[in-house]
Amino acid sequence: MHDHLPLKDAAQQFGVKLDRLRRAAWDGRLAARRVGNQWLVAPAEVLRFLRDHGRRTEPHLGTAGQRETVMARIIAVAVPKGGTGKTTTTLNLGAALAEQGQRVLLIDFDPQGNLTQALGLRPSDLEHTAYTAIKSFLTCFEPQLALAIRPTGIGVDLVPTSARLNLANDELAVAIQREFVLQKLLAPLAAHYDFILIDTLPYLGVLVLNALVAAQEVLIPLQAEYLATESVALMLDQIQLMRRSGLNAGLSVLGILLTMVDQRTIIHREAVEYTRKVFGGQVPIFPTMVKRSVRFPESQASHQSILTYDPDGDGARAYRALAAEVLRGTT
Repeated sequence: MHDHLPLKDAAQQFGVKLDRLRRAAWDGRLAARRVGNQWLVAPAEVLRFLRDHGRRTEPHLGTAGQRETVMARIIAVAVPKGGTGKTTTTLNLGAALAEQGQRVLLIDFDPQGNLTQALGLRPSDLEHTAYTAIKSFLTCFEPQLALAIRPTGIGVDLVPTSARLNLANDELAVAIQREFVLQKLLAPLAAHYDFILIDTLPYLGVLVLNALVAAQEVLIPLQAEYLATESVALMLDQIQLMRRSGLNAGLSVLGILLTMVDQRTIIHREAVEYTRKVFGGQVPIFPTMVKRSVRFPESQASHQSILTYDPDGDGARAYRALAAEVLRGTT
């Protein structure tokens, strides 16, 4: 594929917006191939795409006569610290992407079930959850996560969870290829969504490991406090370990998202500056910052996204801006 270009280079060469090419690659209108964490495309295919005004090309057939399928971007929202806004970010980024016409699936992979409850479901009432899918897979090795998918009022689908997901820690500990269970559960679903966002636990363990193996990218929410930066360093070390060990050699950091920011205070302004100084040379840091606001817990208590609860507020603007940055693929 030496004649193929990264989408960013193709966009520059042909004077096209990168966002337009990425969307076309995701929905199959542009015949691009995903290698690691980037799309590659032949210059001739970009010319065809522009000539045909973005219409869908005929499906490409592989050597086995099977159609190449556009797969979802799978993003783990992860950092080994509580109170950083993982659930808030998963919910509201998902809603903002859906508002842009993306097909979004949220995975509640934290036994606390905060995402499940924020979207109006009672864990104790659910027959099918992330845990039942894991338990079934460990018994029969058939991925049946689709049974757990529930539509929600914010325009995204959800795989809910319950406290029973705690039991999976012990059950996965003795399982064959225990790190790959979530990856195998998601495989049949990836072609049906543009984005799959995974809400994770606030510490490292076998469940978070499963999320990092299944994901292509990691979004790291960071509370604007000095003490929180150590958890980011730990997360970055874990991602490097995933790469070096071969568990997920292509895993990349989508970006660090500063959350619960109050720039009226000197300590928060200094924490933001410190974060950009320490981590800015290593990984992307989103220009968007999420301000501290009581509107977030209020919206979740009413089972809404911040986009519908306070559509013109700072929180809604922040997550719409974040979604635009994620769609562009650059920060």
